[in-house]
Amino acid sequence: MKGIEKKLDDAWSLAVKKAAGMKCEYCGRIDTLNSHHVYSRSKLSTRWDITNGVCLCVAHHTFSSTFSAHKTPLEFTEWIIDKRGEEWFIELRHRANSTVKLHKFEKEELLKTLLFVLNNG
Repeated sequence: MKGIEKKLDDAWSLAVKKAAGMKCEYCGRIDTLNSHHVYSRSKLSTRWDITNGVCLCVAHHTFSSTFSAHKTPLEFTEWIIDKRGEEWFIELRHRANSTVKLHKFEKEELLKTLLFVLNNG
């Protein structure tokens, strides 16, 4: 199972960056990019959902003490709600908090979808 999950994680990460135009959605940097899960990757219902991702430079992902998804989570949450809307956030929270068990064939379908988005999106 780890093989398909690694492929899904890699495809999801690249798809999030591509959806953001290959730049930090906070400051616009184009180098040292990371894909951050708005809701934890431990939540399988949204782990590979592109709308649960945000592209951030490494500073705004983990290092900055003034704005960072990890070091200032309240500021990050306020910013992402302002950027994407409260309705988006409520819907994502609802999906993230639902219980999902994914079978191998479902993960394979998700991977096909992500690869299609990467190649055609």
